Formats: sequence, structure tokens, C-alpha cells
Amino acid sequence: MTVCLKTISAAFPDHVVTAQQRADGGQLIILEKDGVQVKRSIPSPQLSAPVRTEWVISAIRRDIEGAAAVSPVVAGRGAPSKTAPVHV
Repeated sequence: MTVCLKTISAAFPDHVVTAQQRADGGQLIILEKDGVQVKRSIPSPQLSAPVRTEWVISAIRRDIEGAAAVSPVVAGRGAPSKTAPVHV
């Protein structure tokens, strides 16, 4: 049994959802939107439990939110200079 790709696709309608079989029997679920990919590896023991599809969807949502929360590096910004005075 595999994680229900149709259910995962329905949960993320604005993403392209694909799955790849892994050598260890698990699956690699890949979601792509606007050139950004989110990947989630599903070990084979979790593939046989129907409840795991909802868990996978929740985990992917967290991954997408985490990827969106990563702020870009601003040029010229870095750690404060150690020689500059710090006022508290």
C-alpha cells in the first residue's frame, strides 16, 4: 500500500505533486510550486497505515510554512561589529 497521492494532491491543489519509489521501499513525495520544491520522505513502515496520509499532509504543511518563513539574506547586513559600542 502507498500513501494516497490523490488525497495529498487534493490537499495541495496549487502544487504539482509527484511520488518516487525509494530503494528502501519508502516513497519520496515532491510538491512543486513556482519553481520551489518541498520534499518529504515516507519510510515504508508508515506506508501501510491509512492514518498516515493525514500525518503526511500535516507534515508537508509545516514544511511549506517553514520554507515560506525563511527570510532572504539582505546584502550588507551581517553580525554587529564587535568594536561598535552597545547601549542597553
